Amino acid sequence: MSAKKTWVFLSIVFGVFACVEPFEVAFPYGRKILTVDATIKDTDEQQTFTITESESRNSSVYAFPVSNLKVEVIVNNTDKITLTEKDGGIYALPASFKVKAGNAYKLVFVKPDGTKYESAEEIMTTVPEIEKVYDGFMLKGLETAFGKAPANYVYIDTNDPAGEKNNYVWSWRLWEKQIICKSCSYGRYYTSPLPFGDCVREEKYNQTPFFDYACNGNCWDIFYSAQLNVFSDVFSNGKPITGRLVAQIPYYSAEGALIEITQQSVTAAAYRYLKILADQAQTTGSLVDTPPAPVIGNIRNTNNATEAVAGFFMVTGVRKVNYWLSRRNAEGSGAVPTGILGHKLNYEPASLPPDPPRPPLAPCIPGRFRTDAKPEGWVN
Repeated sequence: MSAKKTWVFLSIVFGVFACVEPFEVAFPYGRKILTVDATIKDTDEQQTFTITESESRNSSVYAFPVSNLKVEVIVNNTDKITLTEKDGGIYALPASFKVKAGNAYKLVFVKPDGTKYESAEEIMTTVPEIEKVYDGFMLKGLETAFGKAPANYVYIDTNDPAGEKNNYVWSWRLWEKQIICKSCSYGRYYTSPLPFGDCVREEKYNQTPFFDYACNGNCWDIFYSAQLNVFSDVFSNGKPITGRLVAQIPYYSAEGALIEITQQSVTAAAYRYLKILADQAQTTGSLVDTPPAPVIGNIRNTNNATEAVAGFFMVTGVRKVNYWLSRRNAEGSGAVPTGILGHKLNYEPASLPPDPPRPPLAPCIPGRFRTDAKPEGWVN
């Protein structure tokens, strides 16, 4: 089955490209373009690549997994590391694989019909530690459809190595405590006989936009950065990077939240690629809009140089820091928390006899955007 996605998401915003110049091509309506998301990081997690064919239809982009490929990573032009297909279009490096600074890496994969694709070579570079994280409160910090909204601005300091050409990418992940695990429009939530519970529309609630249902235990919603934040030290080589704005977090709650800041080192070609994506986002409005054209990276059909292959192969150093966003600097400002539901909280009223006791509690179902596991660094 296909999955509808915007182009930037398909391109994998935080990937990077090797020693070739990125360029844009028109996205032909109805024609599929091979799209590769392949990033190796110097972390302990198992590395996976995703290879799909993307097709534009009605201003949307659809992705179809490409299976049964022979996928390898070539290390220093000698050692071959074979990837295993875990799921349709998802290929995994061995769990024992570790990237090393100074080594050169290349991606090679072959289709069942013998068509071969090869990336430019990427050399693993180191990345400095994040020295300091701090934040400030802005009463009118974010532009929204309803005007300026309060936000916390999060900054970092880091030391840029002298005598090296360095390029950086910053991103973040945010955990906010959630007390509502289900919202139902024009109806109520039932936990049985349905396996996991579901909303059932009821005519007598046609004038009730939402009923909200409390979580049956601890729950956290997870948010991710949606803007490209890239930087080149071409004009500041060796100077400390201070006060770099890395996140603008809405004032969802007066309570604290946990933010994970990620700092990555990327190649010069990667920086150019990401800069193009950032410029496209400025043109189209945001990174969740479809840019006017896909950006072609560092992967080529070895027998047909005219084939456009989107996406890139990247090798990057990563440093992460967890920071407790206390929000105490918002006290006395008069700011009103915006909440994370997107609507005013409205619990279903408690039932009266002879009805069965209501409302029920809803489970916190883990996924990419929600977890029931306490994040490391969370402050009660």
